[in-house]
Amino acid sequence: MIYVSNLTSSRLRILILSLAVCSFGGFSFANAQDSVPSTPVQKPTRLGGTQSDAADQASTDQASADQASTDQASADQASAKAAPYQAAIKLLPDTVAGLVRVPDVPAFCEAFKTTNIGRLLEDPSMQPFIESQRERAKSYFESLNNKIGVKLDDIYHISSGEAVLAWLRFDNDRRRPFAVVAVADVRGRKKESLDAIEKIDADLKAGGWNRTDKTFRDETIRVYNIKPKPGQLKVEQIAICLNDVRIIASDRESVVTDLLDAVAGQPKGPSISQLGLFKTVLTRSARAIRQPATADGGTIAMEWFARPFQMGRIVRESINIDRGTQLDILKLLEDQGFDAVLAAGGIAVMAGKEFDLIHKGFVLAPPTTNKPSKYENAARMLQFDNEPLATIPDWIGDNVASLTRINVKIEEAFWAAESLVNDALDDELFREVIDGIRDDEDGPQIDIANNVLPNLDNRILMLTDNTQPVQIDSERLLVAIRIKNGTVIRDSIRKAMEAEPDASKMEGPTGVEIWRVQKGEAEDDFGADLFDDFEETDEDDVDAAPPLLDHWAIALVQQGPSSDAPYLMFSSHPELLVETAKRIMEGAPAGLANVANVQRVFDSMQALGADSVAYDRIARMELSLRAKYQLLRRGELKDSDSIVASLMRRIVEKQDDGQPDPLNARKLPPLKDIEQYMPEYGSFFETTEDGWALTGFFLK
Repeated sequence: MIYVSNLTSSRLRILILSLAVCSFGGFSFANAQDSVPSTPVQKPTRLGGTQSDAADQASTDQASADQASTDQASADQASAKAAPYQAAIKLLPDTVAGLVRVPDVPAFCEAFKTTNIGRLLEDPSMQPFIESQRERAKSYFESLNNKIGVKLDDIYHISSGEAVLAWLRFDNDRRRPFAVVAVADVRGRKKESLDAIEKIDADLKAGGWNRTDKTFRDETIRVYNIKPKPGQLKVEQIAICLNDVRIIASDRESVVTDLLDAVAGQPKGPSISQLGLFKTVLTRSARAIRQPATADGGTIAMEWFARPFQMGRIVRESINIDRGTQLDILKLLEDQGFDAVLAAGGIAVMAGKEFDLIHKGFVLAPPTTNKPSKYENAARMLQFDNEPLATIPDWIGDNVASLTRINVKIEEAFWAAESLVNDALDDELFREVIDGIRDDEDGPQIDIANNVLPNLDNRILMLTDNTQPVQIDSERLLVAIRIKNGTVIRDSIRKAMEAEPDASKMEGPTGVEIWRVQKGEAEDDFGADLFDDFEETDEDDVDAAPPLLDHWAIALVQQGPSSDAPYLMFSSHPELLVETAKRIMEGAPAGLANVANVQRVFDSMQALGADSVAYDRIARMELSLRAKYQLLRRGELKDSDSIVASLMRRIVEKQDDGQPDPLNARKLPPLKDIEQYMPEYGSFFETTEDGWALTGFFLK
């Protein structure tokens, strides 16, 4: 927390936001892949062993220019059936904003049962909790059903091959700016399909929908409409077409008719499989996953593709966010050059010999300038240099739950943030703040431009742990930035902390000056000021959310026997910073690096191609989830002081109507009963000439 007497709170936020973007933006970008492909979706072809030829039929084939995705699996299945089958990616238009494809639903389901998550859901100790969630899940999925009529459970029972869910933009239709469509192969499942469509018909009619049958290209389309509510502008519609080959369901009749045109060989335009973005992303993903999938003998579980900004708008519109006059984040990012990120996609392989899941993906972002920065405006911060995969430093202890490392050009990213911050605040304040911090006689007089930024190296580490017994303050976070000149940074920290009314020195190892900040009742409420601008609350709201952190510590830890350089360290818990500084200065032996399962993750990274990377992450899921899980069971998660819990309070609390345990989490089994289903996780990405190659995996 830096105090500058003559600066307004808005100006102070400029500096903090810039530093946050530089230090944590890379982590957010990289961690996006952590959640992409871990659960069910479609056809998995077995790879490896006596069936290694299947690698040429699934997403891991040569992925020719005409066939970026893995419709080989479905095509192989089609050859064994009477009717030829056209994969959905050959029918869907190139205007698709995003899609998820399961190449073979039955095979996926069989493979899923053998994974840790599949076995967890079948464990007897989980059944009381799962039963308690049925009504909640039913309510949630019914909200999805009202979109296209067909439920995920229907797909499970009627699909004999692929299933695809896609989102399409309709920018000229203000009432319905996007559509959703599901396409599933139902060959050989005629009875199940007819039963399902009649059940859907009965459910929709019971919900007040009126059905009209229409004929198009000798196919019957059931079109359902419902009377709008008073004041409702959006038109709601469901259209379903079923024949012996496939089912098509959408919330827009024209989407169904367009797909039937494509089936008849008269599409309105090129298919998504012909789109250059799609072919590039899926081809690279297919080539990357071919070897590990073949070696591990897994099952092709899922493919996905997205145009980030189009999907961002669809997500925003689908959850009915009315931001009024608030900042349009997507437009801000586009204006600042982040629309250079054109597309992303990937392929997941499931249930192999060594891996529960492997994901290979690609983010396509061709340079928009010939300059070394590659991109324009604030997007210049997207510079993540590759370095050889480094061993885990000795100063990281064996109690650490997760370790994330990323290479960011911090100085360039900081200055790149100038246009973003000025644009967000609609004022040219960035440089004024930087100059004020340097020149204000009553402030810390820190020269950020000449003393601080040039001495920050490009390596950032973030580690987490949690203490026992689990309490609401158990989860701890530490961020370390490698430093070039430790003395200059130490002096800058001292100046800043001496001007901070809530800061005080605390005892630490010899030679390390550690500052603790405990948020007080000062009128200059940094935490609230920083985040209130981005809250959807009224200015007069006296119950505004508290800051993400109300205590933290900062220090410059010089190079010691256990480190390769000095580090600027920030921690959510002062005790963690003290422990880490002691390990560095006292020359502690290797900790995390000597943990057997962590070494397995590290070795797996190397086996999957992590030679030179811009980012890598190791997570011990049992430890990472330990505190959250136990607090959730006790109904205390929202009361904890972790950043995740703080965000949870802001987002979830308003949706639970004050219920003490809306999830029935008390019915979850003790952690010791299910910890065997929590495998280690690893991920990394490599910077390429035109984007980033992604890898993520769970061990068996």
